[in-house]
Amino acid sequence: MDALDFHKKYRGKVKIMPKMDVSQKNLHIVYTPGVAQVTKKIAENPQNSFIYTSRCNNAAIITDGTRTIGVGNTIPEASMPVMEGKAILFKILGNVDAYPLCLGTKSAKEIVRTVEILEPSFGAFNIEDIESPKCFEIMEELEQKKILTFHDDQQGTAIVVLAGILNAFKAMKKDLKKSKICLAGAGAAGYGVFKILKEIGIKNLVVFDNNGLIYKNREGDNKYQREIGDFSNRENKRGGLKEAIEGADLFIGLTGKAGLLKTEHISLMNKNPIIFALSNPVPEIFPEEINKTTKNYLYATGRSDFPNQINNAIAFPGVFRGILDKRRKIDLKLEVKIAKAIANLIKNPSKKRILPDVFDKRLLKTIANCF
Repeated sequence: MDALDFHKKYRGKVKIMPKMDVSQKNLHIVYTPGVAQVTKKIAENPQNSFIYTSRCNNAAIITDGTRTIGVGNTIPEASMPVMEGKAILFKILGNVDAYPLCLGTKSAKEIVRTVEILEPSFGAFNIEDIESPKCFEIMEELEQKKILTFHDDQQGTAIVVLAGILNAFKAMKKDLKKSKICLAGAGAAGYGVFKILKEIGIKNLVVFDNNGLIYKNREGDNKYQREIGDFSNRENKRGGLKEAIEGADLFIGLTGKAGLLKTEHISLMNKNPIIFALSNPVPEIFPEEINKTTKNYLYATGRSDFPNQINNAIAFPGVFRGILDKRRKIDLKLEVKIAKAIANLIKNPSKKRILPDVFDKRLLKTIANCF
């Protein structure tokens, strides 16, 4: 059965189920008149909604369809299969009740206002598949309003990529602090990875996007690109992929461009390279192309049909478990702590295994305990 037949058969992937059996015997408690006691209690203090309702375990997955896998900027309805899939993983991996909400607007202001309006029903919000820099602006606004929000494309990617980096360098016996990192992509994922690498003190980092290498005071950059330019590319080099990857020990691909890397690019890297080709559904390069240049390398993708899957699903169920249970927002220090905890689950990293798989039962407790 292919994906189209599967989704057509089940008419989507999620549904709502009651937590208890309901009958004539308990209807007076579940509904009227007993429920009035609960409404009075919550009216006294809205925080009581976390005690007496499902709000304590409810998460909303918010998207506008502008960065949908497979189609890019599209209508919000086309994002629903992705958001439903995310909701399933929230439930089976984190026991979080997540609701996919695909919004019929592309306005940052309206998205922020929608989240504000919805907040009384949810414990936290997951911002998902919204184009940059709009997604960053939305996150900044929501954080100012003290609404518990997690941007999985940015923060989730950063956590899992850092966990993979820590173990990849152990497996390849390289010194992370002395190595050059080439980061391809400065959208939501790329910016998130840049921020976490900056947080752990990485100095030799270059970032490039559709306009080439990002450098200090590059004309036309937004404030997030300017932040990247102020910290990375210390030699202020100009150029594109060739100039960025030359002498790199690690390539991190978050471009969405299938086949971006060629054999000749791999030959420009340092010996025993680490290649994170993370774009989905088709990565920047496949192993057969790398094999033409070197046999000793570590390869990771975002796919589940290759070794070393680097996917947000490793982190976000446990992250939301911690956010909801502790009512605590996530910051860069916490991102790093979680990444290190995930990496430590693999005692002897190798070229074929640098991260636990998505269904590793240790992940939920390990990540939630970081909060």
